[in-house]
Amino acid sequence: MPLPCPSCTTPLDLTLEFILKNPVSVCPHCQTVMNFNVDKSIQKEYNQALQNIEDVKKKYSKIAKFK
Repeated sequence: MPLPCPSCTTPLDLTLEFILKNPVSVCPHCQTVMNFNVDKSIQKEYNQALQNIEDVKKKYSKIAKFK
């Protein structure tokens, strides 16, 4: 489900990865500036969770397929 712009409610194709890499974004429809700055500890936890997911995928790659 795409994140909607908080101002004009137009769906935006923003992912968590994009938001973490680009915390300040502008809505292409209404030009509202959105600031998604988060604490570094939250970014670290998110990156660790992604790494854990990749580790599980590698561990079970011979017996399961992941999308």
